[in-house]
Amino acid sequence: MANSKLKRYIHATIGLLFVIVAAVGAVLPGIPTVGPLMLASFFLLKSSPALEKRLVRNRFFAKYLAYIDGTTPMTNRMRISSILMMWLSISISAVVSMATGNIKYWLIGILVTAGLIGTVFIWRYRRKAPEIQSNSD
Repeated sequence: MANSKLKRYIHATIGLLFVIVAAVGAVLPGIPTVGPLMLASFFLLKSSPALEKRLVRNRFFAKYLAYIDGTTPMTNRMRISSILMMWLSISISAVVSMATGNIKYWLIGILVTAGLIGTVFIWRYRRKAPEIQSNSD
């Protein structure tokens, strides 16, 4: 019993930390928002469905959560903005790495590969609203 209670507290703590990261990302460019929100939702749901429900209903995150629930397609403007911000972050990371003399080419390779995968994913992600199927058969 104590083990499951501890596990719930740990999941709640991790979920709340991801909410903080998402809040910072919603305000500062270059820091992700949707990914941490998804992780926060996952951990909060495991620890306390009431906390997860509060997160989903929160006005501050409403515009980001609309894309997570699976009903809202991304606009092309949002796709381009997301891709540009992602590549700006990757570029800044590479430049800072080079400027400090702490350059690790394998790490830059991983960043660029992740950026390419992210670009393809963002560009292809939910271009149309899902079709609603009726059960009138």
